[in-house]
Amino acid sequence: MMLFCKKSFCIYILLASLLLTVFFISHDFSVNDDPILSPPSLGHWFGTDAIGNDILTKCVNSLFLVLITIAIVYPAVYFGGLTLGAVLSYFENPKFKELLLNFIHYWATLPILLLALFLLILIGTGQQNVIIVLIFILLPSQSLYVYSQLEEAKKEDFVIAKKSCGFKPTIILLRHLLPYIRKPYGSYTLTRLPELLMIDLAFNFLGLGAQTPHSSFGQMLFGGLAFMFSAWWIWIPPLVIVTMLFTLMNSVINKMVGDI
Repeated sequence: MMLFCKKSFCIYILLASLLLTVFFISHDFSVNDDPILSPPSLGHWFGTDAIGNDILTKCVNSLFLVLITIAIVYPAVYFGGLTLGAVLSYFENPKFKELLLNFIHYWATLPILLLALFLLILIGTGQQNVIIVLIFILLPSQSLYVYSQLEEAKKEDFVIAKKSCGFKPTIILLRHLLPYIRKPYGSYTLTRLPELLMIDLAFNFLGLGAQTPHSSFGQMLFGGLAFMFSAWWIWIPPLVIVTMLFTLMNSVINKMVGDI
């Protein structure tokens, strides 16, 4: 059942990405001659913004950006955290392990948003830089989770039996320990998807993510502040879509984690 849910979820994401890719490539997102601040109509279902851009088109563009961000950050964080945590657990040298652990603990305890803002100011704005920063700030906690799970797994009877039989540490790690922690680690990584999207939304709201002519939900919400009451259609559609996205994501994650 769990495998079926994962496959279905991946298929839906893939199909949505393909459809949005076709839409994204076939449309011109440059400024057009449409009327500015036009309310929803048959010609513009979600209305237009202050420079005449179609709100529906911007929402689709923003959703495409979200899917691309997830498709890059999620596997990078998953495999990066798994690799780093396995390296921490593999080495038995106490001084080397203590050095690495202290470094990662210090890395993990840094204020995430302040660190991310500093890095984005340092390397520049843009969604590609946001993706790099997201990976950087999520990796330490992922690796510490893997490390703690591996250390607990080493106390299990089957691991002690393998050691007593003379199995090499590398064989035990790759064939027994990593498969043993795969399910809890997968659940932990899945539950961090809303956190990933929230941080991405915050960066784009501050103007550090996607830049014009591209759009993002955070950018659209910030742009709608100046038209809170006079042009409600600028900020309500992205707000509704973001709310539905988080609701759907939490529902899917709870079902997938509950099936484990």
